[in-house]
Amino acid sequence: MEVITEYVDQKSELEERIRTLEAEQSSLLNDIAGLKERLSTLELERHAASLSNEVEALRTEKAVLEEKVSTYSNAITPTGSYQV
Repeated sequence: MEVITEYVDQKSELEERIRTLEAEQSSLLNDIAGLKERLSTLELERHAASLSNEVEALRTEKAVLEEKVSTYSNAITPTGSYQV
């Protein structure tokens, strides 16, 4: 009878351990999914910020080049003809 009680106790302990581990597994899987989503968002935010900086630099470069072109264009005779 004592052996049976011992097996019943061991079985109960194992079942409790399994429930605890399953709960922890579920929690960890949820945490991992949330962290992956957060990481994805952070990477997208970083990429967007980087692109924004690059686009702003390109806009500035374009404006500078347009200003230079305008300066040179105004230096040419108004008729646009060249004499040799």
